[in-house]
Amino acid sequence: MTASDNIYKYCQPPEILAPAGDTEALLGAIKGAADAVYLGVEDFNARKGAKNFRLDELEEAIDLAHSRGVKVFLALNIPVKQKELQNALDVVDKAYSYGIDAIIIEDLGLMKMLSSTYPDLPLHASTQMTIHNLEGVAFAEEAGASRVILSRELTVEQVKDIVDRSNIDIELFVHGALCYSYSGRCLFSSFLSDRSANRGACTQPCRRQYHLMIDGEEAGRGLIGEYPISCAELCTLPELASIVRTGIKSLKIEGRMKKPEYVTASSEAYKTAVERICRTGSNLSSQEIEAYETDLAKLFYRGFTKGFVLGQKDVTHQKYSSSYGLTLGRVKEISRSKHHAGLKIKLLQDINDKDGIGILTSMRMLGCRVDFITSGGERVEKASKGEEVILEISPKTGKAVRPQDEVFLSTDNRLIDNIRKKKLRTIPIVIRVFARLGEKLRIEMEENRNSVSFTDDFVVLEAISSPTTGEQISRAMEKLGDTPYHPGSVEVVSDENIFIPVGVLTNARRQAVSLLQEAVLMSYKRERKQPAADGCAIREPGKQNIKPADIAFAKTRKRLLLSADVSSTESLFAAVNAGADIIYIPIEMFSELTEAQNSLHIGEIRAKGTEIVFVTPQVAFDHELEALKKLMEDVHRAKFTVACSNPGTVRVAVQMGISFVAQRELNIFNNETASAYFESGARRVTLSTELNLEEIKDISSAAGKEGEQHQLELLAYGRELLLITENDLLKPLVDRKILEQGSNVSLEDNKGENFPVKRTGRRTLIYHSKVLDMREHLESLRDSGIGVLRLYLSMNSKKEIRETIRAYRSGLEGKSCRPLSRSEYTTQGHYFDGVL
Repeated sequence: MTASDNIYKYCQPPEILAPAGDTEALLGAIKGAADAVYLGVEDFNARKGAKNFRLDELEEAIDLAHSRGVKVFLALNIPVKQKELQNALDVVDKAYSYGIDAIIIEDLGLMKMLSSTYPDLPLHASTQMTIHNLEGVAFAEEAGASRVILSRELTVEQVKDIVDRSNIDIELFVHGALCYSYSGRCLFSSFLSDRSANRGACTQPCRRQYHLMIDGEEAGRGLIGEYPISCAELCTLPELASIVRTGIKSLKIEGRMKKPEYVTASSEAYKTAVERICRTGSNLSSQEIEAYETDLAKLFYRGFTKGFVLGQKDVTHQKYSSSYGLTLGRVKEISRSKHHAGLKIKLLQDINDKDGIGILTSMRMLGCRVDFITSGGERVEKASKGEEVILEISPKTGKAVRPQDEVFLSTDNRLIDNIRKKKLRTIPIVIRVFARLGEKLRIEMEENRNSVSFTDDFVVLEAISSPTTGEQISRAMEKLGDTPYHPGSVEVVSDENIFIPVGVLTNARRQAVSLLQEAVLMSYKRERKQPAADGCAIREPGKQNIKPADIAFAKTRKRLLLSADVSSTESLFAAVNAGADIIYIPIEMFSELTEAQNSLHIGEIRAKGTEIVFVTPQVAFDHELEALKKLMEDVHRAKFTVACSNPGTVRVAVQMGISFVAQRELNIFNNETASAYFESGARRVTLSTELNLEEIKDISSAAGKEGEQHQLELLAYGRELLLITENDLLKPLVDRKILEQGSNVSLEDNKGENFPVKRTGRRTLIYHSKVLDMREHLESLRDSGIGVLRLYLSMNSKKEIRETIRAYRSGLEGKSCRPLSRSEYTTQGHYFDGVL
């Protein structure tokens, strides 16, 4: 860069935040000129599949990044179980002392604990918190966040509006894998394999094959591919300027499970692009973008999408779900011999021998290496786009290949080799050398974060024959080798006719550099605070802290209340008549319920003590939130309760003074988080169904006497919502008028499991193939300390609603549970096993 390049005419470049799944990836990020990296430690992060760092490796990783001028953010972005709180605090405490630059948090309770204990430690609200409106940003800020990572479903216009009107930094994903579901709202992996996506152990069921079924018949494959809910890779390079102009603070690259070369290449591409945009006001040229996209696709590719942020409505890539590389061409002819199979192809990309390719056969994608290339009857080391060549591969792979099979370039070894050869980023330093006759040699070194002065024991001598010149001293100082530095400027203040041995200059330079490195790294270090999980009090050395969770839990045979989710006025009345104590109904039904013909009945229901709660949507963009606020005001005036499942609607309820229920979608895993919502005004908290009964008991125990004043609720029956997505899966069917109103739509996997699909507006909801049913385990639920059992009946008929509520009421009264007349595939969920 020239000096003028540092003066950004149009904007300050946003931070490029790169993934670091291990030390090699961290080095890759530094090579790619990333400004910051995010990494995880052991199991406390949302990428358990990455190598991650051991706690005893963390300080070394932080020091490595800091020595090169790169910030480090610790991803602790999962909901934390009650018994994990102390361990999580210990991890943060050590990271804090090592000089971590920020913690990425999903758990509200943990965020509040850290905010009060470490006021000087920046906290970033994870995308796992599903923050997608301005009120949600304000909620996170009030909880202690200095930055919010927005949901990936927002458009660039929505992002700009939030940036313009919020008081804290905003971060956004701009490249890498996309989740089909809103992040923090996916239970698909959890209920299929007991591995929670919300806890970082996702098995990626969205990448599997599914058949779309309509009323039991498969929909046409031409409309919905074999991988209908598999997302393409996000790549915003083509229109990055519009994102940068929002004033966003940080651009995040996904990829803690990807290779170091991917991290280097993606970081470098986005760094180059944002600096060009901010310096000139223009994006990269189309040729430059194509070149970067080609290289990135060779490193990891399953199709690119510009994402919701840049206005793309369908972000899926339904043809194939794994990384397969760039299209290389189609097989024109095949020749087979004992040692090789030759594929004749007209190349759509350059290729080298020993590169990796993928071949999409009728059975599956097959990967192999190109042993050698033949062009014009001669063996060549490489071939160019447009040439017709023969790629010689192993005969075993060649057996499955047929003419017209597609071939993809999956590994470009020369590209990888070039990336690996890149040098680590270095920092410019100012060096001043003072070499006065008869005085000790002194060196001053300064970079933008610190400065040091080193005085050597050597006293500068008068030269006898060959004086040491200023130029010689400068050259000795400039040899900074593999240190984190390069010479910005060297100033020598010296007398004439002096002599300093080269070895003395070399040693003094090394000593000064070492001092500077130590001073820089020590400037990040902090004193440990050793907080305790019980209220984040500081632990006294040598004393054992007694936590509420250690107190024996006293079982009580208190009366459990029954709540029911319903979807219509008629269903509400059916639930009341069947004996439900609490009714949840969509807030959109408020006007209908308070109309003259229904208001008398509602008044009678309330008079007998039945509570009616109006459920707000899981997702509410700012333009949707405006209308929702009006409805919430109407509910408040009528003295009803609302149920909230995203931070934005929670804050609206708090600001309006409305009593609210914290929904299970808020991922409440511990008493600290439950207490945070109760302190905000919640009258009831619904715990996550990813907890087992022992973990639920831990929360009840930790609540102690306070728990008697607050209601904990748990889902006991119903078909779980596995995910909600902004991707309109059924739109092709609606546009072709294939889908009739009232049709039953589902995704069927290769095991024959059917997952119901619903369309609400343009959003898609996918439900569990099985129904949770805990009728046979009501005493276990009672013993866990729960006060309310919830029955999700929004998808059931009035008859089924009555039957289910009466069955549960009978069981709670100590009678035998009534059988249900309908046949259902049932499950006890995670209540006896839990999730990873």
